[in-house]
Amino acid sequence: MMDRNEHHTGDLERFLALGAEAAPGLREYIFDGSATGLTRLRTAEGEDWIIACVDVGVVPAEHAEVVHRLLLLANNLWAGTQGNTLGLYGDQDAIVLSRSVRAAEASPHMLRQVLRSLVEDARRWRVWLDHLVDGSAPVLD
Repeated sequence: MMDRNEHHTGDLERFLALGAEAAPGLREYIFDGSATGLTRLRTAEGEDWIIACVDVGVVPAEHAEVVHRLLLLANNLWAGTQGNTLGLYGDQDAIVLSRSVRAAEASPHMLRQVLRSLVEDARRWRVWLDHLVDGSAPVLD
């Protein structure tokens, strides 16, 4: 039986074998209990990239200005994201944490490490958002 908390090497090898044109929009995987996603794209310069992502949560409407500012500050030189990038999508101000990797440099082991890092970092950001909503003083490492 497949363990839902681990990416199987075969699944990631198959994903890596797909070119940017052949890859479906987003492949979803469960990693450490969190939904993660992998997609591929080709830049205008012809470079093939893999984008790994995980949902963080939704910006609380009553704290939107503070959260939006913090996301920009955290993204500046990746100061608060450990090399990942925070972004917003959708009408509900959903927060996504992502990392891009050159497809030519990727391996199943590397993708597992990237996804593990994203899941851990997203959990820290969720804790911060929870503290913001309940009025306690959050601390980010």
